[in-house]
Amino acid sequence: MHERNKAVVSIAKALAFMRDPLLRCQVCGFSFAEKYGSRGGKFIEAHHLIPLARLQRARETKIADIALVCANCHRMLHNGNGSLTLEQLRALLTTS
Repeated sequence: MHERNKAVVSIAKALAFMRDPLLRCQVCGFSFAEKYGSRGGKFIEAHHLIPLARLQRARETKIADIALVCANCHRMLHNGNGSLTLEQLRALLTTS
C-alpha cells in the first residue's frame, strides 16, 4: 500500500506560495484567495502526477510529483473515466 506524504505536500504548497501568494491553480489559474479573500487564504489541492494506485513498488514522492490545483480541476483530473493529465485538462478548457 502506498501512502500520501503530507510533508512533501506541505513543502510543495509552501514553495508555491513563495512564488505566487495567490496559489493559482496550475490548470485554470483560479485562486481561492483572489475570489474569497482571507477565507480562501492558502487553500489549494495537491494532485499526485503519478497516481499512487498505479505504483507497482514503493517510491518516494518528490515535490515535482505534486501539482497544485483548484478543487474543480482536481475533480476533473479524477473524473472516473480514466485520469487526465494537466495538459489534457487545459486543452479541454481552451476548446470548450
